[in-house]
Amino acid sequence: MKSKRFRRLLEKYKAAPIEFQATSYWETYEERIIETIDTMDINQLRSGIYPILSTFGFNDVVHLYHPNMSFWKTLILKFIHKYIIKDRPILPYGININNIQEMAFHHCELVAKLSHSTMPNEIEVSTYGNPQDLFRIKDHSYTMAFLSYYIRYCFANKYMILTGNETIVELGSGSGYQIEVLKKIHPNLTILCFDLPAQLFLCQEYLSNAIEHNIVGSDETENWNDLSGIKKGSVHFMGNWQIPLLKKFKFDIFWNAASFGEMEPNIVENYLSYIKGNAKWIYLLQARNGKETGGKNRVENPIDFELYDKLLSGYSLHKDQDAWLANSKLSQSGGYFEGIWKEE
Repeated sequence: MKSKRFRRLLEKYKAAPIEFQATSYWETYEERIIETIDTMDINQLRSGIYPILSTFGFNDVVHLYHPNMSFWKTLILKFIHKYIIKDRPILPYGININNIQEMAFHHCELVAKLSHSTMPNEIEVSTYGNPQDLFRIKDHSYTMAFLSYYIRYCFANKYMILTGNETIVELGSGSGYQIEVLKKIHPNLTILCFDLPAQLFLCQEYLSNAIEHNIVGSDETENWNDLSGIKKGSVHFMGNWQIPLLKKFKFDIFWNAASFGEMEPNIVENYLSYIKGNAKWIYLLQARNGKETGGKNRVENPIDFELYDKLLSGYSLHKDQDAWLANSKLSQSGGYFEGIWKEE
């Protein structure tokens, strides 16, 4: 299904300076992601049949089956779960998956009240892409991933107090789920998404269906020499190699969740050189002690919390805390933090 738009993104990405190329962590994924896009059914984007897409956020899957399980083992487990176990309480304390979903939603309600945020029952997730982990509460549709991105919005809103008219720049937009949450709560937000070509392509595909209106695609922005074409209230898609366009662009919030930790420090410093002095606020969600330095997917030099603070000279830490999903603490890579820095 690879489109002309995706081919153009790949061509421009390959011609970009080395500092905008994928580093060691993403090099191991890149070819497999591109191969998947070549043959995939876009209508099954969130079904779980393309597990490589979960590496950048398309993870609306009930994590009962490991993505590396054999086909037959997965099939047998699904049969047992559907026809034998069904909704029986099989976990400690006699709870089942429906209980977990309801507790996650209730967690979101409590966090919303404490942060004076829009309540979760005022929005719902898109069903585009056939999400496997889809459930309904109070006549609205949700996935656990959607509620987890909602939790991040609540943290940001508590300390930055969003009015709905801000301009937000997100580097590493991945699936676009964070943008979906933000735009459904604040339709007038102006958002600029920067990412690698495969991620950007699928993010635009998803958000074009999830929020439908006010989309400025990469086919329109790919040859921009400045940001004079920004449309207020729209979501704009640009390759990560276009981030130098921000050099003299003032905006409200810079947002990066997880992707900085998958880069080397000098690459992060380069990206921040286009952000610092232009953004009023900076939101980060990253591995507190840095990503892994061993294994197939690794970084050469991990970035920990203290190094982020040093890299953000000219900004002061406003608030940080351990990062949470809707149903648990975010504990991968030893634990994550989310923090907000404010321009001094």
